Amino acid sequence: MMCKVKVSASSKTFNNYVLLFTFILLSFLSCGREESKIDSTIDNETDPLDNYTDWSIYRGDKKGNQYSELAQIHAANVHKLELAWQYQTGDATKKSSIQVNPIIVDGLLYISTPSLNAVALDAATGKEVWVFNSSKFNENQTVFQGRTRGVTYWSSKDGNDQRIFLFVKNRVYALEAKTGKLITSFGTNGHIDLRENLEMDINKASIEVTSPGIVYENFLIVGSRVPEGYDSTPGNIRAYDAETGDFKWVFRTIPKEGEYGFDTWQFKEGETYGGANTWSGFTVDEKRGWVFLATGSPAYDFYGGNRKGENLFGNCVLALNAKTGERIWHYQTVHHDIWDYDNPSAPILITISQGQEKKDAVVQLTKMGLVFVLDRETGEPLFPTLETPVPKSQVEGEEAWPTQPIPTKPLPLSRQGITEADLTTISPESHEHARKNFNNYMSASIYTPPSERGTITSPSVLGGVEWQGGSYDPYTNILYVNSNNVASISQLKKVYETTDSSSLTNLQLGNQIYLKNCASCHGLNRSGVPPTYPSVIHLNKTKEEIATIITNGKNIMPAFSQFTTKDLNAITDFIMSNDTVSYNEKDVLETKTRYTHTGYNLFLDQNGYPATSPPWGTLSAIDMGTGDYVWKKPLGEYPELVKQNIRNTGTLNYGGAVATAGGIVFIAATADEKFRAFEKNRGNILWEYDLPVGGYATPSVYMQNGRQYVAIVAGGGGKNNTPSGDYVMVFALPEGNDKPKETLKNTKTDSNGWISLFNGETLDGWVHMNGSHTYSVEDGAIIGRTTENSPNSFLCSLQEFENFELECEVTVDNITNQGIQFRSSVRPVTEKDQDAWRAGRVWGPQLEIRRKMGENSITTGLLYGEALGTGWLSSKEKVEKGHDYFISEGWNKIRIVADGPRIQTFVNGHLIEDLVNDEVYRTHPKGFIALQIHGINGERQFTMQWRNIKVHPIK
Repeated sequence: MMCKVKVSASSKTFNNYVLLFTFILLSFLSCGREESKIDSTIDNETDPLDNYTDWSIYRGDKKGNQYSELAQIHAANVHKLELAWQYQTGDATKKSSIQVNPIIVDGLLYISTPSLNAVALDAATGKEVWVFNSSKFNENQTVFQGRTRGVTYWSSKDGNDQRIFLFVKNRVYALEAKTGKLITSFGTNGHIDLRENLEMDINKASIEVTSPGIVYENFLIVGSRVPEGYDSTPGNIRAYDAETGDFKWVFRTIPKEGEYGFDTWQFKEGETYGGANTWSGFTVDEKRGWVFLATGSPAYDFYGGNRKGENLFGNCVLALNAKTGERIWHYQTVHHDIWDYDNPSAPILITISQGQEKKDAVVQLTKMGLVFVLDRETGEPLFPTLETPVPKSQVEGEEAWPTQPIPTKPLPLSRQGITEADLTTISPESHEHARKNFNNYMSASIYTPPSERGTITSPSVLGGVEWQGGSYDPYTNILYVNSNNVASISQLKKVYETTDSSSLTNLQLGNQIYLKNCASCHGLNRSGVPPTYPSVIHLNKTKEEIATIITNGKNIMPAFSQFTTKDLNAITDFIMSNDTVSYNEKDVLETKTRYTHTGYNLFLDQNGYPATSPPWGTLSAIDMGTGDYVWKKPLGEYPELVKQNIRNTGTLNYGGAVATAGGIVFIAATADEKFRAFEKNRGNILWEYDLPVGGYATPSVYMQNGRQYVAIVAGGGGKNNTPSGDYVMVFALPEGNDKPKETLKNTKTDSNGWISLFNGETLDGWVHMNGSHTYSVEDGAIIGRTTENSPNSFLCSLQEFENFELECEVTVDNITNQGIQFRSSVRPVTEKDQDAWRAGRVWGPQLEIRRKMGENSITTGLLYGEALGTGWLSSKEKVEKGHDYFISEGWNKIRIVADGPRIQTFVNGHLIEDLVNDEVYRTHPKGFIALQIHGINGERQFTMQWRNIKVHPIK
């Protein structure tokens, strides 16, 4: 079982809980492991597409790492990125959205569309290969509009049977991957109905799939999105035979009597229990044969008086046997959720490397902004986790769980609770508006329960983190994750429900159904929660049109296909009536007390911006070995605030980040509709592109015919409520990597043609690639400092040179060495499983800089083939002879002349090297300048310096 820490602290002092806890004891509330069922040491066959280069799997690989080991596009050339091709699906509508992460298999790029169709495109050109129109095969040939995040690919072992699985509301279609034709031998005439195998009347089941399922061997494992009201559907996890469609196994997230976790519920007769569903997808450990998933809240989301207890397996991280569905372990991130704090993304499977030691782990990102890091084998937290007392509920019948698990590391991504000091300061008017509203509601720490007065909840129901998850670099242990940092208002209203609807009028029944199922989104008074959830007053639609939307759902609205004809008629009449409807519960023989959430209201200022202080959206880099932040940056801006010179606010963001071996983090996601590339080491923006509509999706990175591409689906709409579209935008470097010369920051050319690459003040015009050594500017010089256990690092110029003279002044510490690399580039792909041969490694000819350590020792000015596999370029005689021209305790002037295959080096005016190397010139005729910090471990930090760096091109 897991070890956790339990603390005693009042809710008043919650934010200082780490300082206040007074005793430690074992707690078994959150995690449990099934013993001796699975031999986790067995190495199963792995899927050849489960890698970091093909992007044939949703989120890149089965571990959910969202990482690409391609580096033709890298931090030093990403500013040249341009649109290679684009495609439009043609079926966008007002408020539609596409959250698709494209997958690429055998030269074809696959997506799903706003109408839940499937499309295959030539991945290199964007030419349409086939389209599968799902409406032709849907029940009653219904055209659906819904949220979709992509498709799933499966192939038989011999490769003769290749399929695309398309998820359309409650159906899964199997298509031929090359042609898009329906495979009618799968399931029932080509599909399976996910309302079946739920152990309930399929006519009362409401279910859809928004995130694609995952395959393990021949098992297709599927989750679901279900309603969040009182009449919900169980969120069971199920697996099907990928070839036949036969049902294989089920894991019940709401246990039955006799099953593990049943005693964590106080079930009531006559109540409907649903939710606890996995709507964000899965990850798979192929070697163990385990599937990992994370569940959301049990329904009803904001009131649990009818489901008292911890409510396993709601809000859990689960490891299951992928072949049988048996539980291996679970970890509950929220006990008895009454905040809609779903686990919003699939667990990320990582392997933390610390020296020679490696640890398999699971990372669970949350709407709370908490980051749980669990042992993959046992589910136990790898960082101390405090079972922390939280406030009680003041709502009748509710019993909030008395404690919640809080990890001590990493620190939360988002604000944990709210005080008056957290209110917006973007303008005096906004602050005053926020202050007045703030005083109207309850406010305190995270996990303060919803109330009838209204509770300001931070983070909001929109996170923290949303469905996109994060990007993990397996070679650096760094997790890159975007998150929201705003508050919402959770307010409850007591309503009554009759258990015998025969005594109600049609409008009264419609009102009752509306309060149970619709009010959380559209508000108690039907006025909506703009801009995301529209008003349903005075709809310009017919009764039939309204009934169709209710039954089928549309865009972000789920389907309510479980309504009977009577129920559907009643709620449709109620919505069309626009009348206030009520009844006296005393006149009804039997009633149930319900509490209904008044709507997903964000805490906003008078102009619709968050009423808390910025940043409202961030992108963070976290070292998963230590749990410490490497950097944290605002993500996005609001254009209208930019016009007022209110900058770096961040925006609400939806869609994931992708880190690459090229030292880049790609992300769209923001309300300003931009696609950006961040520098992986320091978090600086290197490139941005104005998309036609918002890109609320996760990018895909792939290579075709030797050219690297970056794809982002731009569908707009969604919770940022920006204009909708239907674009697939694919970017690449210009063919031949040629682009007109541009003026770069921090460069200046004098009258003699010398280009200054460093202005003595900033590192603009330079990017950091490889390793974790650090670069800074002090006293007019670039200072490099070593860090423990880091491989070589390089500070690379954005400007490239072919034939040139370079002059620079340098110093170097004793013991260590550094270098100036020139005509350098980056390995585009991994050639060997060694640091020097891995994608992203800076490589090229290098001038060595080091003090003379004694007779016949290597000295400054010699040439080395850094990561070229050549070793020293200088002769053995020169390497062994050395010289005395380098000044150990002062600045030294370095000069390099590179003219065709001939390279000359000088130290303080003395010629050190003069050689011709045709082979190096063939592979490196042109490239950037790179300042190297050599990796070294010692008893202290080592430093090196560069200044007055200038280049004169030779024509």
